[in-house]
Amino acid sequence: MKKILIVDDEVGIVQEIKEFLAEEGYEAHAADTAKTGIHLIEELKPDVVLIDVKLPDASGIEVLKACKEKSPKSKVIMITGYVDQNVMDEAESLGRDAFLQKPFDLIKIVEEIQRLLA
Repeated sequence: MKKILIVDDEVGIVQEIKEFLAEEGYEAHAADTAKTGIHLIEELKPDVVLIDVKLPDASGIEVLKACKEKSPKSKVIMITGYVDQNVMDEAESLGRDAFLQKPFDLIKIVEEIQRLLA
């Protein structure tokens, strides 16, 4: 079973994504802070990590950097409710694999995950 980690502080959205991914056959985990997310990346070595750009304790960019260092095979989807081109360019240069803008369709998340794991 493929492991997916969601790093986002919006609890309602995270729960909805986790439940949907579980229904689709994925092992879904969540973290609501950058610190917890980085710990879970190191522990789980997830196949795909969804990282919100804005987290309460750090930038999603910091989580992306840690992910590429601690679990280089993990695919990364950056998610955000606003588009800051400088942040997106930095994320791309650091190796993010995809980008989704909130609000997004749950089916679109699964399609991106499937594409990255193909």
